[in-house]
Amino acid sequence: MKISFALLLMLFICTNSLANEKKPLKESTVFNKTFSWQAQAGVSLQYTTSIIKGVNQDNLGNYLNISILFDFYYKGFFIQSDHRRADTHNLGAEIGYQLIVEDDWELDVISKSYIGGFNPEEVIDIADKDIPILMGLKSRGTADGIGIRYTRFHDDSIFSFDIAALAPLSAADGWVMDAFYSHIVPYRNWDIYLNAGMTYYSDKVMNYYVGIDSEEVSPLREEFTAHHALRTQVEVFAQYPLSKSWTFNIGLSQNYYFGDLSESPIVETENASQIMAGVLYVF
Repeated sequence: MKISFALLLMLFICTNSLANEKKPLKESTVFNKTFSWQAQAGVSLQYTTSIIKGVNQDNLGNYLNISILFDFYYKGFFIQSDHRRADTHNLGAEIGYQLIVEDDWELDVISKSYIGGFNPEEVIDIADKDIPILMGLKSRGTADGIGIRYTRFHDDSIFSFDIAALAPLSAADGWVMDAFYSHIVPYRNWDIYLNAGMTYYSDKVMNYYVGIDSEEVSPLREEFTAHHALRTQVEVFAQYPLSKSWTFNIGLSQNYYFGDLSESPIVETENASQIMAGVLYVF
């Protein structure tokens, strides 16, 4: 953990990159305060691998994803979607309040989802077959947290660092640290985002997701206590305007987890990938 924390701290101190871009299209003035919003609807095809055994995409319906993205800003309060990342369609929007806003940096209180959960019974129903390793396993909910985010601004890049507690918003409990860097490369009409991230999950977080408690023990699952883990992520995400209202999106993401996850009886691999392509309509 000391090495992981040091890497995050060095990235936090040394970078001189930039921050959140809040660019909703609809804007007006209410009592001399800026009010802005943007709504988008999207449909995409996604191929996603999971670190959990048996969680696979077994039919065409598993590849289809329909999402609604809503951005809102008023007097420092905001709801925003990270339009630089492919997994925004899965984890949803961020809700927060701006504490300090300067030309090249920002400090916010923020609430967001850090991990998507899964329901073993639903996975088995969708697969329409028995998955013995998942039978009798409890559901894992979404890891929703609340914390502080520091964001640094630059013309073509953003860097953000947040530390958040999951309790009392999530059954996962524990805490996370998340660092994210994104650089935009304009190419003709394309906006290409080159992204990299590091996320540290505490013991309680990882034990909630891949640990096995005494009530979940079976002939295929022995009791297991998981410890903290570090996730690294690299991603390429690109957007192309088809018209004033339609945008084409495509993304490729690769994740790797460092820790003792592979020792869990329900973990298949420490690698997870995502490929997506779809369109967004701006209202």
